[in-house]
Amino acid sequence: VTPDNTIILSSAAGTDAQTVCINTGITDITYATTGATGAVFTGLPAGVTGSWAADVVTINGTPAESGAFTYTVTLTGGCGTISSTGTVTVTPDNTISLSSAAGTNAQTVCINTGITDITYATTGATGAVFTGLPAGVTGSWAADVATISSTPTVTGTYNYTIDLTGGCGTVSTTGTITVTPDNTIILSSAAGTDAQTVCINTGITDITYNTTGATGAVFTGLPAGVTGSWAADMVTIN
Repeated sequence: VTPDNTIILSSAAGTDAQTVCINTGITDITYATTGATGAVFTGLPAGVTGSWAADVVTINGTPAESGAFTYTVTLTGGCGTISSTGTVTVTPDNTISLSSAAGTNAQTVCINTGITDITYATTGATGAVFTGLPAGVTGSWAADVATISSTPTVTGTYNYTIDLTGGCGTVSTTGTITVTPDNTIILSSAAGTDAQTVCINTGITDITYNTTGATGAVFTGLPAGVTGSWAADMVTIN
């Protein structure tokens, strides 16, 4: 009289109920068997396979799909209908996607002017690391949202990076904040031309200023007959 087949977990306790990140190899799951001549495997995630040899069942590999998978090992040959079940839970990679308005991740602002808040929706992560932000601008992560906000105090073009922490995968995103300096205006005609005295109906000495940043100029307080203009980063009064 032949006894029924047997199957007993021989790998570490808990290996038959493990959670791994997608595209990360599982810890091998093994079972010692008696009586059987083979085994049939069902319910394993893609990328994970099962085999039977010399009275040992082995489940191993690298899962290529996410989800909760309940597998069954059913022995063949020998006596009885003998099986064992377990679970492999495969966690997807973290995700990050812009949730503020399109273009907020590539904005240009004046120095000492608050940026439009930049937000990203995340999944899977437990935090985030922010690099490359201009002084005065900060990044924070809470409740699956990464937020970049505040007021830049230095000028330049800043390419920032957000790296998610925790969860699965090496997931990051980038953006740009360009901080423009304040406009400037400097007298470029001779010293004193900006404080001159002339006779009526006599032309003034041209007064000129070099400018940066501006796209134009508005003039007030000039006497009748004297006008101001702006072109190619130069103000002229004549």
